[in-house]
Amino acid sequence: MVPTPEPARSDEFAAALRLLFGHLESTEAEKRLSNALLLLERGELNRDGIFVLRGVGGGDGGAANSIYGVFVCLPLVGATGLVWPPRCVTNADTLHNEDLLVRHGTGWLRHQGVKVAQALLALEESELGAPLLRNGFQHITHLNFFRHDLDLPLRLLQRLEKLEYQSYEECDPALFRQTLARTYLETRDCPELNGVREVAEVILGHQSQGRFDPTRWFLACAGGEPIGVLMLTEMPESGDWDLSYTGITPEYRRQGFGTELVLKALLEAKAADAMYLSLAVDGRNVPALALYRQLGFEPYDRREVYLAICRDDAPPVANSKSSSIT
Repeated sequence: MVPTPEPARSDEFAAALRLLFGHLESTEAEKRLSNALLLLERGELNRDGIFVLRGVGGGDGGAANSIYGVFVCLPLVGATGLVWPPRCVTNADTLHNEDLLVRHGTGWLRHQGVKVAQALLALEESELGAPLLRNGFQHITHLNFFRHDLDLPLRLLQRLEKLEYQSYEECDPALFRQTLARTYLETRDCPELNGVREVAEVILGHQSQGRFDPTRWFLACAGGEPIGVLMLTEMPESGDWDLSYTGITPEYRRQGFGTELVLKALLEAKAADAMYLSLAVDGRNVPALALYRQLGFEPYDRREVYLAICRDDAPPVANSKSSSIT
């Protein structure tokens, strides 16, 4: 019989997730298992998105109804979704079983309204991405994660002089959306995503992260003209703030406005007594990387990005040369 992926039952969650983390050292595996079970209990991990293969097929004398494959999918607000690479018991059918799980899970995400599915893997976990690459995902880039301790020298504070700001609750929402959309033109941050989602979906996705406060999103103007946006988010569990997005429209780039937006973010976070201001940036975005280092941000993590466009009419993503269970 051809195995069919099915949602895990409640009494199978622990076993399925233990298999998912089976490649890790035991202490780390138990840590991630405990975290995932807690997320399930809180409703932050979708129970219907944990798919398993069960039955005879474990390859090591597995009994009927034992779990020998698992794939976890998490739909998110804003038409995006996260996946964790499938894990299957090793046997002659392992690759086939992995493929079944990925195809079933991404199809389920599509039916949930997800347009973009992604996996973020540590460099040492890159080999786990092989089943994703066989089934519609592409490894497009890596994300560099930076943070700033908010110890700001006076010379930086004196550079806030060019822009005027309106908070999201003060400005015209339509103008904010239009300006945000224009900042994506010719962007160096994951350009593969351009046009995949509606701007309204992008905004909903940002609003669902951390603690959304409209007074911490800004429309930036120069001489009365909108030139960019800045989105800041408080992350309650860590006490940090996240620079969720900053962007300048094409005609106003390379004029120092990007630097001022980041300085504005640092000052807002410092005034709120945040511990750190953190951010993630596409490893191909050389100008942004240089700017963040120049302003005192320090790297602390890196993740490889695997991406699939789930829309039926979407072209495949081109290969690049350049919050969660984990």
